[in-house]
Amino acid sequence: MTSAYRLSFTTGGLLLAQGVTAARVMLTEPDVSRARALLEADNRVQQRTAASTKRVTHEVVQRVAMLPRSGLELLAGGSVEESRHLMWLAACLRYQFLADFGRDVVRERYAAGAALTIADLDTFWDTQSSWIDALRDAKPSTRVRLRSNTFQMLREAEFLDASGLILGAFLSSSVVGVVSACGFDAFRFFPLNDSQVAAYAARKDTVL
Repeated sequence: MTSAYRLSFTTGGLLLAQGVTAARVMLTEPDVSRARALLEADNRVQQRTAASTKRVTHEVVQRVAMLPRSGLELLAGGSVEESRHLMWLAACLRYQFLADFGRDVVRERYAAGAALTIADLDTFWDTQSSWIDALRDAKPSTRVRLRSNTFQMLREAEFLDASGLILGAFLSSSVVGVVSACGFDAFRFFPLNDSQVAAYAARKDTVL
């Protein structure tokens, strides 16, 4: 999947409110194109211009569409905290860059009790760019925007505080069920240590 790195998440952050709105529409209209048209026609993502409405609608639908049906249902009717976790999951499922960064860097820094810094992302980018063309060929401005938006998303998911300290994820049973439906490795997108990942994956009360 690393060969299919997408770098289009340059603005918007986690898109939490927009994701909840999109999930509610997509539960009744599962066709992605039709759901996108409905959201865009009424500007349900609440943007100021037609261009931004189109852009944000397309982006949020692409992310939310990555979730299983159980994820859509929970996103549409769950708590704010659950919605944050699901929108981070959706973003990681959509963007391999975020999935790899969450798994390989955020989790490592969390386990070490260390703060997450811009230098950590830059080191990850430089390492990955040695064999991933999309990163190597990206414009410097794209790198800056992706760096900013990645940290914004982590803060909005409440995985990162103002000082850069990584906050562990406490997943509800319902969220655990959705993550499980996406595969074991999806637990590693979250700031969880290995024992926490194993404990969540082994839970018997998950809602699938």
